[in-house]
Amino acid sequence: MSWVEATALVPGPGEEGDVFDEEVDESLLVQREWRSHMQRRVKEGYRGGIEAGKAVTLQQGFNQGYKEGAEVIRNYGQLRGTLSRSYAVIRGEI
Repeated sequence: MSWVEATALVPGPGEEGDVFDEEVDESLLVQREWRSHMQRRVKEGYRGGIEAGKAVTLQQGFNQGYKEGAEVIRNYGQLRGTLSRSYAVIRGEI
């Protein structure tokens, strides 16, 4: 049984028990604290997962954009070099 299922089995407020049994009161308090603690951990885990997913997606987008941008810049550089050489030939510098 997972801890999530175990947390769901803990009796909530308003469920009857022995009012004068100190052990039951202490046990109920511990169970409520445990449930609260587990709910916080689940929320923190969810948020952590969302942040990790965003980071991975962001990195993948950066990698793809860098690759595409480098390809465009490389082609631009080759074109510029070819045009510069052609212009130099026309002017008689080469």
